Amino acid sequence: MLSVEKAKAIIEAQVAPKPPVQQSLQASRGLVLAESVEANQAFPLFDNSAMDGYAVRADDLKGASRETPVALLNQGLIPAGFLAKRPVQAGTCFQIATGAAVPEGADTVVMQESTFTEGQHVYFRRAPHQGENIRRRGEDIAPGSSVLSPGTLILAAQTALLAAFGYSEVKVHPPLTVSLLSTGSELVDIDQPIGESHIRDSNGYMLATLLQSELCEVQRLGIVPDDPDALRERLHAGLQSDFLLISGGVSVGEHDFVKPVLADLGVEELFWRVAIKPGKPVFFGKRQQTLVFGLPGNPAASYVVFEVLVRPALRKMRGLPDFESPRLKAVLTKPLPHRTGRTHYARGHLQWQGDHYEVSPLVFQGSHSLSSLIDANALIELPPNAAAPKTGETVTVLPLLA
Repeated sequence: MLSVEKAKAIIEAQVAPKPPVQQSLQASRGLVLAESVEANQAFPLFDNSAMDGYAVRADDLKGASRETPVALLNQGLIPAGFLAKRPVQAGTCFQIATGAAVPEGADTVVMQESTFTEGQHVYFRRAPHQGENIRRRGEDIAPGSSVLSPGTLILAAQTALLAAFGYSEVKVHPPLTVSLLSTGSELVDIDQPIGESHIRDSNGYMLATLLQSELCEVQRLGIVPDDPDALRERLHAGLQSDFLLISGGVSVGEHDFVKPVLADLGVEELFWRVAIKPGKPVFFGKRQQTLVFGLPGNPAASYVVFEVLVRPALRKMRGLPDFESPRLKAVLTKPLPHRTGRTHYARGHLQWQGDHYEVSPLVFQGSHSLSSLIDANALIELPPNAAAPKTGETVTVLPLLA
């Protein structure tokens, strides 16, 4: 059987970022930037006040204190979005709002709490340092500097920055289209009556949620029974997407028709069966630009294969340079059985213990288990030839993202 690392290498060789498109900033949230972005102006664009107070010349307030306050003539208020009508001259000041442009002649802003007023005069009860409470032009970002690089995920902070520089559109890698098909005559949808030999299609909903966590546009192809003709029709429709994800039907049973039907449709098999536990009967193939994954029908196995093999492929095609999910080191809280020969991804609960992570393997590790998926927030990654780890040993952990 193929090792997990070789399977990853084969997948990675077939995946390239989706060609970029021009997209409105509003529609770009969660997408990946496909171009460099430069600051087309200084930020801040002008010297402005960091707080509500008074714009002054620091030299005018030398010696000011609570006991001997210094009075300056107030020339009026400068609200945010407006300019002062005249410069600050010796013996004068302007009341100024947070974010308003510092008037000509002023070199300092004194906070309002350090003053009191009598008539047209403002009394200052301390001597400020020159430059106090002024945000200088370009102190955050200099004009012409690179602010975002290709491969950046556009989230709230990136959206704010792009908006601040007037980028109403950006070049991004578009969302992926994914067709999702559940196979098996034993499956029924969640709103259908269930018989003694039936199973509700939990995998279809689970995988759709996992795909949506990567902002994929998911087309549900529903449930198809173990019938080659019906399967061929649905698979043909699914091959129009960037990805075709199939749940079940890729093992060696008499009614597992997915592989031969895919071959009839021109899908090249790149591998089948991987030395992974759970999830051994996994399929990966390609037809033209469409990548095809066949996942095991057992829900825990399907979840594990998605996280280990499918999610990195989705992230790379989305344009993310760091497409592999991060690994952590954690201390095992109890022994974990491990048979050599396959890379084992045991479900566990990860938590921070002050200065290190600890991970507790769950008791029930069945590939069909739904309860273990609810209780797990991480996968414990055990190499194929490693000895079974004991309590207190450090293991590699893959935190679950969704």
